[in-house]
Amino acid sequence: MSMQPGWYPDPFSSGGYVRWWDGQRWGASAAAPADAAPAAGAASVGSVGVDPLAPVPMPPPHTPGGPAYGAPYGAPAGAPVATFPLATWGSRALARILDTLVESVLVAPVLGWLLWPAFGDLLDSVPDGAAPSQAALDAFQEQLLSISVTLSLVSAAVTFLYEVPQNVLWGRTLGKRAMGLRIRPLAQDAPLSWVQATVRWGTYTVGALVAGGLFTIVDYLWPLWDKPWRQALHDKTAKTVVVPTS
Repeated sequence: MSMQPGWYPDPFSSGGYVRWWDGQRWGASAAAPADAAPAAGAASVGSVGVDPLAPVPMPPPHTPGGPAYGAPYGAPAGAPVATFPLATWGSRALARILDTLVESVLVAPVLGWLLWPAFGDLLDSVPDGAAPSQAALDAFQEQLLSISVTLSLVSAAVTFLYEVPQNVLWGRTLGKRAMGLRIRPLAQDAPLSWVQATVRWGTYTVGALVAGGLFTIVDYLWPLWDKPWRQALHDKTAKTVVVPTS
């Protein structure tokens, strides 16, 4: 049986807010029950004959140009607001840099092992004291192209093993741990599932493989203008947000 339209405890926060349910979907912004006027003629919660678990009687949700319940002072009317603290873009960027350095250290030995035959053949084809010939350089390039898919798969596997288990078990990688951040689902403050962590990792990994550095740049700049949850594109696909640990 579906819920009737009304104001219910906000499922996206734990701060005592309520949110309008229109029978099919939740409203865009939360409201503070204590700051909202009850409907005309409605009895107060807890009075005789009123179910304390019933939806809080409140005015209907705001319309375009009307008041934005739950919005901070000075916020545009109707603008949705975050109901809990979020990580800053700078702290997320530093955490990503630290994680990239760790992943580079982990993947370097494997990549070196894969690339060494091509470098060895190039060195063997060059006479002592001479520059490599164009034929030798062309052969070296062909060897690199032949193992490029293997190099990409190895890099992806290393990043998966580094990030996904950490995010499922602790909600943060070493970089986020150093910056005092963690990842949580948008809908509730709970650990990530394996599906969420894998989708999050897969979005920026596949995006980088397909679109290269352009996707990476856009993905990590996205929280600068995303409102209200400061999500990167990989957060949006996995329905996650990054928050401070304290």
